[in-house]
Amino acid sequence: MLGSSVSMFGSRISTVAFPMLVLHLNNSALMTGLVAFAAIAPSMLVYIPAGVLVDRWNPWRVMLISEFLRGLAIISVVVSLAVFGQHISIVWLVSAMVSEEILEIFSTLSERRYLSGLMESENVASRQAYIEVRTHAVVLAGRPIGPFLFAFNPLLPFTADALSFLFSVGTLLVLRVPGESVRPPQKLRLGQMRSDINQGFDWLRGDRRASLTIVLMAVTSLVSQALIMMFLVEAHGNELSTVSIGVVLAASGAGGAVGSICTRFLPGWIKGVVWLPVQMLAWSVALASLTIAGGLSSSCSAIAMLVLGFTGAIGNIEFGTYLVANVGDDMLARVTSIGQMLAIGASALGPVLGGAAIQKYGGQRAMEILLCLVMALACCSLILPFAQAITRARSVIAHSLLALERSVTVATVILGTALVEQCLGTLQSAQQLPRNHFPKDPDDASRPVWPTRRIRLGIK
Repeated sequence: MLGSSVSMFGSRISTVAFPMLVLHLNNSALMTGLVAFAAIAPSMLVYIPAGVLVDRWNPWRVMLISEFLRGLAIISVVVSLAVFGQHISIVWLVSAMVSEEILEIFSTLSERRYLSGLMESENVASRQAYIEVRTHAVVLAGRPIGPFLFAFNPLLPFTADALSFLFSVGTLLVLRVPGESVRPPQKLRLGQMRSDINQGFDWLRGDRRASLTIVLMAVTSLVSQALIMMFLVEAHGNELSTVSIGVVLAASGAGGAVGSICTRFLPGWIKGVVWLPVQMLAWSVALASLTIAGGLSSSCSAIAMLVLGFTGAIGNIEFGTYLVANVGDDMLARVTSIGQMLAIGASALGPVLGGAAIQKYGGQRAMEILLCLVMALACCSLILPFAQAITRARSVIAHSLLALERSVTVATVILGTALVEQCLGTLQSAQQLPRNHFPKDPDDASRPVWPTRRIRLGIK
């Protein structure tokens, strides 16, 4: 955990520094967004196959190889910046960042699978909260350090990232106990890969809550990345200090860390299905405040990022706990990879939309566009609680009808049994009567006397 935390810390430093470097080289918001998209988008195609492979491979080995190759990719960026400086090729930067992003996918999925095997069923929620706290603490520390180091020298953020990967590889080597056997990877054919991928999609189609949550969380990633890009463009145009930029970018990490800690104190009724509409409502209020303020000022942007990080962390913990509790260990990476693919695609598209919107319409109109999008998400998030309520109502009605049917059946059986017992008792009483015991009828004199009647009278 320590090595992956340090590696994540270095990645957050270089993630912030990369668009700042591109913006510093060409001074174009749209081009910066396109470069960020080009660096992230290819990893979308890798997520789902990576999830299938990670489910079959040894997670420790995957983490080790991925971290080592990520370090080499970042070292190549450091060497290129040291040699070429301002004349470094944008294409080379994009190719290096694409390689690093793809390798990060394998590292993240294998780490999640490795940790899920260590979690006890009763401690899943607390473990997820710990992972989320770690993630946002790293964001809190890494995002402000990235602009700070970049202000001294564009080479420094990437150097720090390369050193973090070396530390991560060292801790992974120590993590493995000497003499521990490494499970060989299972062979996988193309047809089997398609079948495994379809199993992940089939599980999501059968779970309405998971499918809708994944889509909404992907769009929220788009909104947050677009907002960050819009702020960076405004900060570059207004020549804000690196301290102000760092404070705003660290606010989301601070909010996420606080939200991860506070999630255990939330009442049970607000968690799960109900939290998603609450999160979308909070995002709508935050973006509405930015729109009313008339611009992306440092203080308003920091408050908005704080709210986004706080609510997003709680949502991530609840959904992560739900997946670990309901998805098998041999399918967790596949299901997670589908959600991560959508989130990465949205994160790649967010800077493009944010940069294009602020360049064409300005900060005020761009904020209004984001606000309308988030309000539409808030309306869509209400579908899940209503659908859940309808499903529960149908289930209650079905169980009530079934219980009523059983009650009627039991009552019918009891009544029928009582009637049969009464009839049997009557027949037994009739058999025990003497043969000459007949009630006297006053109208006997007016009736014809049959021989049997005369015989009985003679006996008397």
